[in-house]
Amino acid sequence: MTEALAQALLQRARGLAGVDVTALGAASGESQKETKGGVGQMVERALGLSPQFDDVDDPASGVEVKTLPVAFRGDTVVVQQGTFVTSASTDSLVGESWATSRVRRKLARVLFVPIVEVEDPAGAGLRRLVGTAFLWSPPVDVEAQLRADWEDLSDLVARGLGFAVTARRGVFLQLRPKAPDATYVRKARVVDDDDVVLRPQGFYLRRVVTSRALQEALDLDGSARISRGAGV
Repeated sequence: MTEALAQALLQRARGLAGVDVTALGAASGESQKETKGGVGQMVERALGLSPQFDDVDDPASGVEVKTLPVAFRGDTVVVQQGTFVTSASTDSLVGESWATSRVRRKLARVLFVPIVEVEDPAGAGLRRLVGTAFLWSPPVDVEAQLRADWEDLSDLVARGLGFAVTARRGVFLQLRPKAPDATYVRKARVVDDDDVVLRPQGFYLRRVVTSRALQEALDLDGSARISRGAGV
């Protein structure tokens, strides 16, 4: 049943292929900023979903929706940035295991919606179009590395040491700041029971993972193709 619902969501998402991001916001009457997060919210609302924090975006199908900014570099399509998974806070990670983690739950079944950066044929600069969505679940080897990265990173965050972790740590998963701006901070209690001021962090998928997922979708599904005029 959940797979049927996931496929139905996929078809709804594929119905958005070729739509200009600006038009997507206008169609819903929103003035949402066209940042990656803003575009993700527009896509979710266009699919009839509401962003979720503790659960996946579509609990009925078990699917998390993630936009995937891509662009052409010559004839090659490249993923432009890492993908935010969920927040990484000291309080939420204490006592959490990989099996019960939000990261694992949100990555178990992902609907990737490519957002394709293309040249405007009228010469008006760059446009962003919604591409053809595809479903992805981490293969066994990818999940094993995600688990290893998560256990390493979450242990440091849970002990209040996340502030010392750089984005270079982690093979497939990394920690990065996640806040509206550099002035946003919060207090947390760390290993020595002293309160410290920390900047919020989040777990991000590295591009090596999403690039592989995109290439596999292109290789396996003839309908998931990238063109400069119609997206993926």
